[in-house]
Amino acid sequence: MVEISSHISDYLHVRRAHGPAWSPDGTHIAYISDSSGLDQVWLTRLADAQDTRSRQLTDFPDRVGLVSWSPDNQHLLASVDAGGNEHDQLYLISMQDGSAVALTDQPQVIHQFGDWSPDGRSICYSSNERHPAFFDVWVLDIFTGHKRCLFQKDATLHPELWFPDNSALLVRQDTTELSHDLYLVPLADVQATAPILLTTASGEASYEHPSVTADGKTLYVSTNYKREFLSPARIDLSLPAVEGQHAPLSYLVDTHWDIEGGLSLSPDEKTLSWALNEDGYSRLAFFDLRTHQELPAPGTPAGVIEGIIWSPQGEGVAFGHNGTRNNGNIWLACLGESVARQITEIPIHVDAASLVEPQLIHYPAFDGLSIPGYYYRPQRDQRANAEGKLPVIIFVHGGPESQFRPLYAAPWMPPLQYYLNQGFAVFAPNVRGSAGYGQTYIHLDDVRLRPNSVADLKSAVDWLIEHGNADPKRIGIMGRSYGGFMVLAALTTYPDLWAAGADIVGIANFLTFFERTGVWRRHLRAAEYGDPQRDAAFLREISPLFNADKITAPLLVLHGMNDPRVPLQEAQQIVAVLQDLNRPTDILLFPDEGHFMLRQSTQLRAYPAIADWFERYMG
Repeated sequence: MVEISSHISDYLHVRRAHGPAWSPDGTHIAYISDSSGLDQVWLTRLADAQDTRSRQLTDFPDRVGLVSWSPDNQHLLASVDAGGNEHDQLYLISMQDGSAVALTDQPQVIHQFGDWSPDGRSICYSSNERHPAFFDVWVLDIFTGHKRCLFQKDATLHPELWFPDNSALLVRQDTTELSHDLYLVPLADVQATAPILLTTASGEASYEHPSVTADGKTLYVSTNYKREFLSPARIDLSLPAVEGQHAPLSYLVDTHWDIEGGLSLSPDEKTLSWALNEDGYSRLAFFDLRTHQELPAPGTPAGVIEGIIWSPQGEGVAFGHNGTRNNGNIWLACLGESVARQITEIPIHVDAASLVEPQLIHYPAFDGLSIPGYYYRPQRDQRANAEGKLPVIIFVHGGPESQFRPLYAAPWMPPLQYYLNQGFAVFAPNVRGSAGYGQTYIHLDDVRLRPNSVADLKSAVDWLIEHGNADPKRIGIMGRSYGGFMVLAALTTYPDLWAAGADIVGIANFLTFFERTGVWRRHLRAAEYGDPQRDAAFLREISPLFNADKITAPLLVLHGMNDPRVPLQEAQQIVAVLQDLNRPTDILLFPDEGHFMLRQSTQLRAYPAIADWFERYMG
């Protein structure tokens, strides 16, 4: 057998930086990086374009989820979970000596940071302390430890921002993963003044990336209310807020792709910045609020932009960028400049020339729907058969309300470039139900339409054989999370198509999934998958576990034992059935991981095992 694991560490050692946070004086940027093997807080000093220095600030035994700078420049706020269980606790990091103090210590409670108070004395956050299924909004004094519940409701609430005049919080309520509402929650007298609903409750709409003006009279958001795509909008808060009367909303510009990466307002309130997701690639945009015209924005390499945030002086924005030939780093784009510049130096350990840019293609589904996808063809054809046909691995993203993007590497995504380097082609479709292509497209797989998205995978195979030079006998499939379910569904629905499969934290049985997934997630997922009581018969019908006898392709299953989203039993069930049937299968479990498998030690074990699996059955 060809040895294929010898160089995989080079691909897995491509670390990334993301989640930038400016210091209030503009001299430093804090960010999250896994350069040490696990996400921690790092700090970069911005002296000038030629002098940037980075250092690791924290060394928690578990991953850091986010970092935020206090307005008084004295502290950083970091969230940290335990073993990938996503039960984040909040820590205060002193900028004087780097010490970290736990602000919360409730291992069974999830804490979601919201924002700092303008004076830097307090924070707001949401938690499911009162009931595991619901998130209430809290305010905590970081010096005294005193906390109070500001907004309690049997719902999923999250504080988005603290108004500059200290009068109120903006709180988002998630009805589903795709539908939100915004509330104005006064801080002064919670008992006397009830939260005020700012958005209309009629119809589905997302409200994301809010920014508010200093006078508190204008709120900028990205929303898809009454339209297909997330677009920049203005909500007028200047009129007295009255319960039952929603704040007026007007769009700034009509976009034909989703806004992403943040909708950030410059300190002088003259410019908005966002990124536009154009068929999977991000384009940075600056928008003049006086002329309502888009301004020239610095260019960035092809890839994905996230976490846009203006510098305190307003000269430009920092953001995370990740592309096919650019691993994740923090970049700076300034007004008036033609090109953005990279300000962190996390290296790539492989030759960039060996990295394959994908071809964006669209293939027809069984009903004529056009399905977008990214096709990566290996630079070397050492695995082609006598007719020159290639082995192909189909990679299915999770979500399902997500989208495959042309990244080089991300901790939650297998090292596709390594498989390409070994001679496998890779195809990553965005089947119906994926995000990024409008509201209509994202709902095409809801509940009883689920099998249609699985059929899109068969159509992908048809296209690969006819147009992609694929060897029909050497087509494999892999996916993680919901993509893991799609792997199992494809293996049971179209068993003759596949040479091998790899299921990473996938759903095998929707009924047990709903019983065991985090209780706070159940109502949000029911809108997508179906109600576990009302639709129980259908959920059983489409659950791969009950059709496992149809699986003939060898299956590798991988799962984090602390996964709060897709419980460990989903992996154990499918493997037990296949083993009883004497089908070729294997399972890898990771005791210190959750849903995302973020530790470098885990990746060095998991991803070579997947490569070996496809080599064994498709090489």
